[in-house]
Amino acid sequence: MNTPYSIILVILLAAVIPAAGRAQSAPAGTAGTKQPSVKKDTLAFPHTDSMRQVTVTATKNTLQVENGRIVMNLANSALTSGASVFDLLKKMPGISVSQDDNISLRGTEGVNVLIDGKMNYLSGKQLADFLKGLSGDNVAKIELITAPAAEFDAAGNAGIINIVTRKRTIRGYAIDLRSAVTRGSTWMTNQNISATLNTSALSLYGSFDYNTPNRKVISTSSNTIQENGAAFQLQRSGDSRYLIKFYTWRLGAEWQLNSRHQVSAHYHGYFDDFAAPKDALVYKYMGNHQLHSIIQTDNNIVEPYHYDAANLAWTWRIDTTGKKLSTEGHYISYRNLSDALMTTTVTSGTDGSLLEKNTLRSHQPGYITIRSAKTDLEWPHKGILFKGGLKYAYVTNDNNFRFDSLIGGSYKEASTMSNHFIYDERVSAAYLSAAKKIKRTSIMIGLRVEHTDAKGYTVKDGFSNRWAYTSFFPSLSIDRELKQHKLNLSISRRINRPTYSDLNPVRWYTDQYFYYSGNPSLVPEMAWLISGAWTIHRKYIVTATYALRNNYMTKRLLHDSATNAIKSVTANFHYMQRFDLLFSAPFNAGPWSMQVSAGANYSRYPLPQAGDDVIAARWAFNAQAQQQIRLPMGFRLEVATFFHSRELWGIYLKDPLFFMDAGIRKSMMKDNLTLQLNFMDCLRTYRLRGASLANTTDYSYYDRPEAHRISFSVRYHIGGKLTSKRASSIEEQERL
Repeated sequence: MNTPYSIILVILLAAVIPAAGRAQSAPAGTAGTKQPSVKKDTLAFPHTDSMRQVTVTATKNTLQVENGRIVMNLANSALTSGASVFDLLKKMPGISVSQDDNISLRGTEGVNVLIDGKMNYLSGKQLADFLKGLSGDNVAKIELITAPAAEFDAAGNAGIINIVTRKRTIRGYAIDLRSAVTRGSTWMTNQNISATLNTSALSLYGSFDYNTPNRKVISTSSNTIQENGAAFQLQRSGDSRYLIKFYTWRLGAEWQLNSRHQVSAHYHGYFDDFAAPKDALVYKYMGNHQLHSIIQTDNNIVEPYHYDAANLAWTWRIDTTGKKLSTEGHYISYRNLSDALMTTTVTSGTDGSLLEKNTLRSHQPGYITIRSAKTDLEWPHKGILFKGGLKYAYVTNDNNFRFDSLIGGSYKEASTMSNHFIYDERVSAAYLSAAKKIKRTSIMIGLRVEHTDAKGYTVKDGFSNRWAYTSFFPSLSIDRELKQHKLNLSISRRINRPTYSDLNPVRWYTDQYFYYSGNPSLVPEMAWLISGAWTIHRKYIVTATYALRNNYMTKRLLHDSATNAIKSVTANFHYMQRFDLLFSAPFNAGPWSMQVSAGANYSRYPLPQAGDDVIAARWAFNAQAQQQIRLPMGFRLEVATFFHSRELWGIYLKDPLFFMDAGIRKSMMKDNLTLQLNFMDCLRTYRLRGASLANTTDYSYYDRPEAHRISFSVRYHIGGKLTSKRASSIEEQERL
């Protein structure tokens, strides 16, 4: 972290902002006048996975605990303009982002990310690109479900992230028009139109979004290689540009056939017109620090993504006591049509003469299809709420990838790099849970059973890996309400299945000496989660979580002896232990309010080495402060600061990270017109730096993503007011 920046920030937060709060606490003409008190509204939330009730105030805190979820409220935030959903996730406690944009929750990758309760069936790079294409202006809140009940899919060893978008359920029509422009290294734009129509029997909604989240990443890295018995040091610098045109559309309808039957249909599609011209320059030094050669790599990637997801659902409210039967089916199709042309030029480090030039062409079409169906039953009986359900999902993944080398003026297949990967997966599940409240104590117990039958097969080399197993996933949650406090204890068993991209052995090159690849030999990761939460005076939050994971999955660096390159691949480590502690508190003083969160975590796991494994163990800390100031004339200023200490990430030790965002928001015309100005990474401190702890390679990296941006957005609303609405969920789609 840049020390002068941190000193300046502390001075600003400690002096300027509280002073502004005091200055605004007594407006002109009101000195000595008793101000009217603000009445608090008490809302009883409907029974969900924990049958709890929560008291909230009319103005929600930025961070809350609701029904076993840690919730970040963003509906009225001034920091969403020009920010993507990916940017917003980085501000959630417990969430980290790696060098290659993999999202980690409490030290675990392969996170389950839901959009309005529905799985998006993406992971890794595809998930990151998808979330970068979604505008943060459409997000009402982000939920972290720390202890999912048996009715949720067992996937997700650290919990589940649910992104709740803005929806309208009030009768009548509503139309939203939004336009935003952002300036980073290039101009970006985001245009959106959404509309809803709600009657007593029919609800319709639709939206279309055009987004150009272009970005640029400047990176440097280094590592040592062995060639012909000699050691060489590689110093790499790269310039990656991402040129994106993202089109997203949603359509949906709900029919209330009568008081007991409802039918709904939803469709979500997007087209990502993605191109990424990348340049890498590698200086290759001999052991005596003399420059041996210079390797220039130009890699032009064109990857159009197509995504279509549709679901049908039927709900039967059997009677007025709460008995309910629901059934739904999902169909998802994902196509990634990737083409790349990588040209590598090698020149002498002494006289600059041409030593070598080669061209590698790749065609990597990927097709993933998911079909799933499930049914759920809720049956209250004598004060106990019983829930049960069945689910079946069938997934196919087909990627016939081919690499061709330019030899003698014509392309010839590079057979050792080409292959055809086929993957089939069938998951059958059943669950049963029971929940009861005895005075101030609520107890929920559940058991989920999942049978998985999966097979990965590479056609050319005949490699096959099959998993056929039945697993049991018990869960227990106990809530105790006191006069001003609430206690919760939860225990559950979870699974983290390999993502489809992590299984696929296709290669993604940075240059001829470094590439990413899948690992067909991966096995699922199993975990026990124990979590506790203490809500003090209904606003101070303390949470603690312990996780023990077997077959822990994370990144590992291996040496490819055939090409002498470093291969980054997801691998199974023996186990991982992780302890997380989080404290959050709101502070209010007149027009000034602040939500402070501070956390600590301890990770411990065996680190694979060239010889015997060693134990990697380390404490890490993080803190964030989100402030709001009500300014004159209805303006609202928000300032958010974030700090992450040095932290373990698989084989990497990541350096500290510090950044700050600020935004100004103004609503007018009875809140129908909203203007926002947002400054992201104000101090230009968002940097990703780390180094490998494994002795198989001394790889280190330093990336400078394009986080410093300014954005202005205008939202105009016609019709009814905005309310939130949660949809249904499934699991397989996230692992694409």
